[in-house]
Amino acid sequence: MTALSRRNFLKSGTAFAGLTVLVSNSPALLATDSELHHGIGPCLRFSSEGLPILCVPTPDMGQGMMTTAAQIIAEELDLELSAVSVEFLPFVGVIDENGVAQDGDLIQGAGGSHSTMTLWPALRKTSAYVRALFIEAAAQQWAVSSNSLFTDDGYVINRKTGAQLSFGELDDAVQTVSLDKQTIELKPIKDFKVVGKDATNVAARDIVTGEPVFASDIEVPGMLHAAIRRCPHLNGKIVSFNKGTIEQLLGVVAVEKIDRYPEEREEFRVLSDGVAVIAKTYWQARKAADALEIEWDGDISKDDSTDLILEKCNALLKNGEFKQVQKRGDVDAAFERADKTIDVTYTHPSWAHTCIEPHNCIADVKTDTAEIWVGHQTMSRPANIAKKFAGIDAAKVTGHFYRMGTGFGRKYVEDFVAEAVILSKRVRAPVKVTWSREDEIEQDYPNHMGAYRVRAAIDDKGDLSGWHIKTALDTGRDWVARDFPANTMDNTLGEVARVPNNISRGAWRGPSHNTGAWVVQSALNEAAYAAGRDPLEFLVALYKQTGTVRAPNWPNMDIDFRRHAAMLEKVASESGYGKKMPSGWGHGIAVHHTFVGTCAHVIELEMVGDNDYRVHKVTSAIDCGLAVNPLGVRAQVESGIMDGLCAAKYGNLVFENGVPVTNNFDSYRKMRIDEAPAVVDVHIMDFGDTDPKGTGEISLPPLIPALTNAIFAASRKRVRTLPISENL
Repeated sequence: MTALSRRNFLKSGTAFAGLTVLVSNSPALLATDSELHHGIGPCLRFSSEGLPILCVPTPDMGQGMMTTAAQIIAEELDLELSAVSVEFLPFVGVIDENGVAQDGDLIQGAGGSHSTMTLWPALRKTSAYVRALFIEAAAQQWAVSSNSLFTDDGYVINRKTGAQLSFGELDDAVQTVSLDKQTIELKPIKDFKVVGKDATNVAARDIVTGEPVFASDIEVPGMLHAAIRRCPHLNGKIVSFNKGTIEQLLGVVAVEKIDRYPEEREEFRVLSDGVAVIAKTYWQARKAADALEIEWDGDISKDDSTDLILEKCNALLKNGEFKQVQKRGDVDAAFERADKTIDVTYTHPSWAHTCIEPHNCIADVKTDTAEIWVGHQTMSRPANIAKKFAGIDAAKVTGHFYRMGTGFGRKYVEDFVAEAVILSKRVRAPVKVTWSREDEIEQDYPNHMGAYRVRAAIDDKGDLSGWHIKTALDTGRDWVARDFPANTMDNTLGEVARVPNNISRGAWRGPSHNTGAWVVQSALNEAAYAAGRDPLEFLVALYKQTGTVRAPNWPNMDIDFRRHAAMLEKVASESGYGKKMPSGWGHGIAVHHTFVGTCAHVIELEMVGDNDYRVHKVTSAIDCGLAVNPLGVRAQVESGIMDGLCAAKYGNLVFENGVPVTNNFDSYRKMRIDEAPAVVDVHIMDFGDTDPKGTGEISLPPLIPALTNAIFAASRKRVRTLPISENL
């Protein structure tokens, strides 16, 4: 493996002033020495002026990881966050014997709401080790015991004499110090000064002043621009195009065919068939690409229309064949004994990601090296993409990583990086691929669509006694049929079926949970009304009696459902749930556990006429374990609320004969700012946890059922088909 010394990390770089966010453009995407694979990563370095710079290992797509990770580092190093600079750490994983980049102890990827949770132990150990090195270096310089020294605000201080040395002054001495990492003690949580306190986004000033902190801002010398016309038909192919004509247009350097990858169209699409126009400016490339006359073959996806797929899903629910994925007890007997039952169907279309910053990437591929500038949800994958599509060993790839203007799971994939790599290799120059908004929606890996049938049995005490759920989706996801309450009650049955299609699905904020929570919490709300009980009381009783259960899906953790009950009671108390409401007003309540965290909401809304509504207030409680940055947690809850309100009311990616036709914001509607609730009141629950859990995807799933339950409370209209704007 290629060695990269700790000294080079600590000493490299130029001067930085104030609190700035910088993207490291050194070192290359190289494996580091063996120390780094044991949690002793380069989390701190100094400018030439001796200013401390915290090196954050995780991509940031708006979820605040740059700030959260910096807080963890600063805490263990006894540094004030306001007195340091922060930058992205280059890739510090390993390059295996096949030349493939892999994460080491510091996971350098963002997704699944796991970034803080997985980085927490690694960053603490790494930073505590560095702090111990400084103390030992000072002890040797002063010829005293390290036990007589402590750190504060970037200094090592002698308790007896008050003498002090800054970290910067000790930098050279640190290089000769060696310690047993197993003996390093982490700072007790009771002594925390940075973690657990509100911290504003370390990139806030750069973002609002327009500093070039996003990948789309970046330019490199000699760079060419590429605009690509990709096949609009799902898994379609090119028949012909007018290459010769386009090559003569102003500024055009090359016109290149990009082949679908993999070639077998039944395999998951990584790259679409397309034609790239490479020109001296983006506008020249875009105008020339628009002038392309392309004949497409879209025959394979002629049946892939939203209406037809949803018709097939609903037909399956009535008489299709299903696979059992969860079975407990005797569900038929439970329904035979039931005092009351419900039998309801829910349907929803696809949602597009619509990242604020459409995809872009710069690649400069040489004979045996490559350089990439990108905002990506992982730091290892761009190097591996270069290996896959250009044959460049990952150890010979230099990666420059930037903030992303949102990702939501879409910027975890390969396509926009692979296109830049392929084109740069062909024209032997740096190429920047920039997607348009239409590209970003048409070539999306959207959320799934489908239909669900839920039957619930209620006994003579008004309790839930049986649960039977069928899911008919256009993907193979089976979470909602396996999880609560299908995995906790005595008599349950969960069944799944899939409608074949050519849509390449992907992760969308809270995958599966984002719609599954709506189905489950809506059906439980309907069961509560059928039982003649208040939904809050019904849910609290259900969760309290469930206790602790092992989750059947990732990350297979124990879930204490009594916390759900406490959160429901919290939001009910804080929102005034149950108070007398004016005519046309209503409260809706819901709770849900997504991946590694739980959120509960109460929505207060007012009906506007018969077919619209205004959300006035959202009261939320989140269980995210130890809140490293409470301000960041509240921001993530708020963003999930806004995403959920938007998707529920307007989200509808429409396919017609395999072509996404709602391909920009004039047809794929988003919520306007005046539709946002006037009040969002977020409460971070403290259950005594000493480790953080997830935040980014947690608040969205229960938001949608809280909304539709509130609509029912206000209007007595059940929303069983999304989007609400078309079905209320």
